[in-house]
Amino acid sequence: MEVSRTSLLIRRILAYLLDSALTVLLWLALSLAVGGFYHTDLALMAIWNLYFVLCEYLLHGRTPGKALCGLQVINGVGQAPSLMQVLIRSATRQFEAALSLVTLLVCANSGRCQRIGDMLARTYVIPRKDLVQLRGLPVGP
Repeated sequence: MEVSRTSLLIRRILAYLLDSALTVLLWLALSLAVGGFYHTDLALMAIWNLYFVLCEYLLHGRTPGKALCGLQVINGVGQAPSLMQVLIRSATRQFEAALSLVTLLVCANSGRCQRIGDMLARTYVIPRKDLVQLRGLPVGP
């Protein structure tokens, strides 16, 4: 069940980039559907924040990007994060995205490859196959 920190960091970055691309596509689709790019910054920020909160909470610690990269967010006992944990993770996301190099360094140097939002929320991002193996579940999507 040992995964390299480099591999986990690369997968986390890829998942984040995929999720960010999906939020931009959602924003574009909604902007075109309502007939223009009104309040674009505010709309994009709202969609970006809601996307991560809703996906991580409703999909039990996964977003489409994390799912494609085989990752999942868990709490300290190996379960899906609570709503409060998801909100804490999301509250730091924009700040950490703006300081991406610092966030990457923090994540790379933390004992469990956690970003600041994970540390505050007491959550972990792990490979899905490791979680499946820990729980003794059949391997699947």
